[in-house]
Formats: sequence, C-alpha cells, structure tokens
Amino acid sequence: MDCPRCRQLLTAKTIEQIELPTCESCSGMFLESGALDRIAEPHAGDLEFSTLDAETFSHEDNYGTTDCPRCSGQPMKKVEFNIYTGIILDYCEGCRGFWLDGKELDRINDEVRALNESSSEPVAPAMLWFANFIWSLPR
Repeated sequence: MDCPRCRQLLTAKTIEQIELPTCESCSGMFLESGALDRIAEPHAGDLEFSTLDAETFSHEDNYGTTDCPRCSGQPMKKVEFNIYTGIILDYCEGCRGFWLDGKELDRINDEVRALNESSSEPVAPAMLWFANFIWSLPR
C-alpha cells in the first residue's frame, strides 16, 4: 500500500496493539474501520460514528482530492472530525477507512482530552436552575 501524499510504501507502525500502515516520510497513516476508536485517547461513545453522522462531505483542506490507499483509485471524502474542530480527515466510503495526515492523530487526542475535561467539570448551580426553568416552560 502506498502513501496517497508521498507515494512512498507504507510501513507498519503499532499503536495500542494495532498495526497501522504509516508513511515514514510524511507521518500520515491509514486507519481501517474501527481503528480510530481504539487508538484515540480514552473516550465515551463512538468517535467514527460522531464524525460521520450527518456529515456533508463538503470540507476543504490543503491536500485536495485523495485516493484511498486500500481501494486504489477510490476518491476519499473530506470529513470534519467530530464537529467544529477544524480537523479535516479523508474518509473512504468503500472500505470505511480514514487517512490521517501527519499530526492529525495528535490533534484528535488533544480534542478528546479537552472534551473529557469539559464533561467532568461540575455544572454551576445557576446554570442548573436556568436549564430546569427553560425545560419547564410550556411548549
């Protein structure tokens, strides 16, 4: 399998006991379906599902069209990791795999850590009162 960016042969790199085809030149990596949830920071839920749910596939990045390294010649779609993160990944509808460029896994892990920290913060009593008030209004 060749890197869709550099055209170099991808080599196996092991993360969380999963072998990932990785480019030694640009540090990009190909993730089979389900691998993102297994190698990302610990989290609740399904990162791949939340990334693809209601996705428009209308994002741009600096790389343009990318062909899937697994499904030779199959153009990948541009998806935004989660929502409003600005992390644009390449996704293959054929094999359901993701291509992550250089530091995108690091950026994903930073985002997951931030989400984990924000969900563990206690809610201010005033916010709880306000939320309960809003929900009690007639609809």
